[in-house]
Amino acid sequence: MKICPSILEYKAEDYFSTIKKLSPYYKYFQIDFADGVYVDNKTATLDEFLTFTGSVLTKDRSYLKETIFDFHLMVKDYETEIKKLEEIKNIINIKNVFIHYDLFPNYSLLTSHYSLFNIGLVLNPQDQVSDLATRYRLRAIPCIQIMSIVPGAQGKPFIPETLNKVEQLRMLGYRKEIFLDGAVNDKTLPYINSLKYRPDYLCPGSFLAKSPDEQLKKRVDYLLEFNYED
Repeated sequence: MKICPSILEYKAEDYFSTIKKLSPYYKYFQIDFADGVYVDNKTATLDEFLTFTGSVLTKDRSYLKETIFDFHLMVKDYETEIKKLEEIKNIINIKNVFIHYDLFPNYSLLTSHYSLFNIGLVLNPQDQVSDLATRYRLRAIPCIQIMSIVPGAQGKPFIPETLNKVEQLRMLGYRKEIFLDGAVNDKTLPYINSLKYRPDYLCPGSFLAKSPDEQLKKRVDYLLEFNYED
């Protein structure tokens, strides 16, 4: 399992403060946005993030040069946000953009962006793998993220049975990358690691992003114990 820290902030500049805090240890981040409509939480907007990105890069074009981003769009109007990301693809490195399955995005959207970035689907706790497999051709989905909490604000309780979806996907022949997002920390990692079928990526949120400075290195080292490829 590899690590991709998940960052959720309420001010655009705080995303970059957290990236700077974690950048000595990580170069791959998942940036979360919530619109207060699709979920019960509202972060800084993608527009604010991109404006701040532009001002940062104007001062130093080398900044973020080696950083890779995923974007997790907890928003109802995901198509508008994807168009914004298309426009800045040559400015920052984007690997995956995650949108939520229960919004039922058009199948063609998932398969038409390979030259720009991958568009993956997010399964909320109530979403069933069997329904996903009925609606979409699984092998055409570039990546899948499983939410182990109810999406929205960080700090919600871990739902262990959501991990069964990793096994279900593998049993259906899905061989692409699976991400796990939600309450990934020192309390839940032993359980996640005990399973036969584990995600490819873990996305710890507040465990890293909100860690006191004096505990951050210890937490990073702890995560290294689980940072391996099956």
